[in-house]
Order: sequence, then structure tokens, then C-alpha cells
Amino acid sequence: MPAFLVAVLSLGYESYETEREILAGIDAQMILAPADCITEEEVIAAADEADAIMVREAPVTARVLDALPNLRAVVRYGVGVDNIDLDRAREKGIYVANVPGYGNEEVSDHAAALLLACIRTLPAREKTLRQGRFETDINEKIYRTAGKTLGLLGYGAIGRVFLRKWRGFNPGRVLVCDPAVSSDTADREGFELTDLSVLLRESDFVSLHLPLTDATRGLIDEAALRSMKPTSILINTARGGIVDEEALARALKEGWILAAGLDVFEKEPLPPGSPLLGLDNLILTGHVGWYSKDSVKELQTRAAREVVRTLTGTKPENWVNPW
Repeated sequence: MPAFLVAVLSLGYESYETEREILAGIDAQMILAPADCITEEEVIAAADEADAIMVREAPVTARVLDALPNLRAVVRYGVGVDNIDLDRAREKGIYVANVPGYGNEEVSDHAAALLLACIRTLPAREKTLRQGRFETDINEKIYRTAGKTLGLLGYGAIGRVFLRKWRGFNPGRVLVCDPAVSSDTADREGFELTDLSVLLRESDFVSLHLPLTDATRGLIDEAALRSMKPTSILINTARGGIVDEEALARALKEGWILAAGLDVFEKEPLPPGSPLLGLDNLILTGHVGWYSKDSVKELQTRAAREVVRTLTGTKPENWVNPW
């Protein structure tokens, strides 16, 4: 019999040999869930006797936690832990850990790529060329990047990396809205701290880099979008629920803003009937901003090491429900 059982839920990576090799060092057997585990019942069935769970989007609710008597740790493949009941886990003495920072380079790259693609209208330009039109003469709403005002809503690790990269495009001003950032930091790193209304009103490009919480859900609503410049561009690689998608669809269709790029959505996968589909001034990708071969390797390695720590009596490095 192995010393520990570790259930891996909501599969999706090419291989799980990285985790298997790391967990073998503590005589832990890894169990790969046979289904996607999108319901509480599926999670409970897949992790019935598990000492630890490694999870992506599967629900780890109070009911799930109460139904797993051996459970000592839940490790989230990624950063967000909104699918895990942190309070109930704390009450039961179950460690919850995540893996922050593994995709900072990738997500910031993706945000910059979406923004540049929107600025340069790349999907439309490629489509036109493939249709046989060579656009030496062109009259489109394409503006330069240099001298424009960048607005960062949220200035955590990814926002910082994004700004490091975007400075190469020589922004005229950088506005940041984040209550956790001090004026000393703003002075040292060369940006202006401001509130949401000013940032939306004065920015040419707005990139979202904040978590989804009760305070941020629906933050970019109709009023927010109407306050933006008609030539502005909105980028969201953070969480879909921050943006009111129906309002955004109207904003793009009616010209309240110029364009948008989204990698995340209120409901994922994006429903076939979403009002976002079919808009030429909107670039969509399916929550892939985090991905590269390198980021996946780092993610799986660090997640497995957190499981090893918790099962061998050590607190996790990235403990999100401390007691």
C-alpha cells in the first residue's frame, strides 16, 4: 500500500509524469480522475480516499471537503482559488495552496499581443489579404502606440511585468488604479496613481490585471465603458467576471470604444450564443494566456512540491488559507 493517495482532478495537461516522479519520492500514489469533475458528486467519487487533491476548475466546496475524511491538502494548479471553499478548509485544518507567478511572462505577453493586434487590426488585415486585397492604400482607425496613455487596472505581479514590456512602446503616460500600491512605488516606478474614473476617462489602452472578487465582479459595466474614449482599447487577461459582456458587446457594436481583446469570459467555455461572437473589433482567445511549454512544466513541478510539503508535515510555500 502506498503511504499517500493524491487525486488529480480536471485533467488537461499533456502528461502527468512530472507529478508522478515528484510524488514517488514520498511513496504517494497519484490517481487521475476519469472525468472532468465538474460537479461535487464527481469530485467526491474521484477523490474518495485521497490525502491530497490537485485541482484546476473542479468545485471543492464545503460539501466536498466534508465528504473526504482523509483530505489534508488541496493544491490549485494556478493562482485563482475561487472554486475552493477556503473558510471550510480552514475550519477542517486542510491546507490550500496555489502556484502564483508561474505564468507571469506568458500572461503579460498575451495581454501585450492582444493589445498590439487590436491596435494594428491584425485579424482584419490578414483576412483582407487572404481575400485577395493588398492594402497598400488604407483608411482604417489605426493609431500609433507611442505617446499614448496606458491604464493598468491592478498592479500585481502580472501588471508589473506587463508594464516592463510595454515601456518599450514609449507610452506618454502610465496610469495605475490599485489601492494596494503606494505613492512611493508610483514615484519610484514612474507612473501616476489614480482612481478608476480618471483611468477609464483618460487612458487610450486599458489592461485589466486584478482578481475576481465581490468588489471587482462586473466592475467594467455599461457606465464604465461609456466613460472611456471612443478610440480606446480594453484588454482582459485577468478574469472574465470583471467585465459585463453584454455591455461590452454593445460598446463595441455602437462605438463607445474602438476595440477589445479578451482571453477570459464570464462563462467558460464561451457559449455559442454569446453576444461577443461576430464582432469584428473584438479579438477572442480561449483562456490560453497562461500557456507555454515552460509555464506548464513550472506549474506542475511547483504544484507537486506543495503536495509533498503538506503531506510530510511542512507548511506550503504558497498557503492561501492560513490559520
